[in-house]
Amino acid sequence: MTTTLIPGKLTALGGMIPIDGRVSWVPSTAEGWQPSNCYLLTEDSGALLVDSGLAVHREEVLDGLRSSLGGRGELAVFFTRGEMDCVSNLEPISREFDISALFTGGVVNPFDAFDDVHRMRYQGRRKQIDTRSEGGDSMPRAPRLEVGAGGRALEIESPLLRLLPTFWGWDAETGALFTSDVFTHGVVRDPAASRVIDPSTADPTTVDDVVGHLVAKYEWLRKATTNRLCEWLEDRFSALQPEIIAPARGCVLRGRPVVERHLRLMLQALRTVGA
Repeated sequence: MTTTLIPGKLTALGGMIPIDGRVSWVPSTAEGWQPSNCYLLTEDSGALLVDSGLAVHREEVLDGLRSSLGGRGELAVFFTRGEMDCVSNLEPISREFDISALFTGGVVNPFDAFDDVHRMRYQGRRKQIDTRSEGGDSMPRAPRLEVGAGGRALEIESPLLRLLPTFWGWDAETGALFTSDVFTHGVVRDPAASRVIDPSTADPTTVDDVVGHLVAKYEWLRKATTNRLCEWLEDRFSALQPEIIAPARGCVLRGRPVVERHLRLMLQALRTVGA
């Protein structure tokens, strides 16, 4: 399942997850299907893959990479988290495409999951993401991951709303904000439906839906003071003015009216949980 979001610039890859009681990161009341997403940023001079998707969607991801990259066999990979819904397809991708760089956080090297012979090929290509402040500066630096050689870059920061080490990415070229395991509440009734919610889509998402998906992953929110989280989200969305919210799971949210609506739902959900 491949979805072109911005022709020649941004493509969503992956498949659908049946919400049938076996998925731990959705609320028990949820029904339907949840998109599982990874994203390919492309330029004539290079490509960057944001996450690699679930192993169950290996062939969908590989088919999408083949059709999008054509004869180009090299790409960089960026993991928003070190969890299996983000990293599972690294090895099959690396066996077909040359990974020029792998950008991750944490201390574990994902290449260590490969057999010894294959891993040696990538020694030195793993790049540690570090958003800590430098030189006494109180503001954290924002790493930039280059997409090709034309100046386009994905800006990286660590969000306040997270469980494990997590990174969000901002692509000014397309107006896409990659939110990893936040804004994952968009589900569909039919596995053949579009993974995108845009202004033309009937969107039944409620605050209760958002609350359910939030606390299914972030149980600690029930005991948290969420005012600071709300302030942080409002600040980032005001500064960036994203046109697309691109989560690792859940529907892609595209178009300013849709983005603004789901930001309002998220803020209301956080305030409801915090209350």
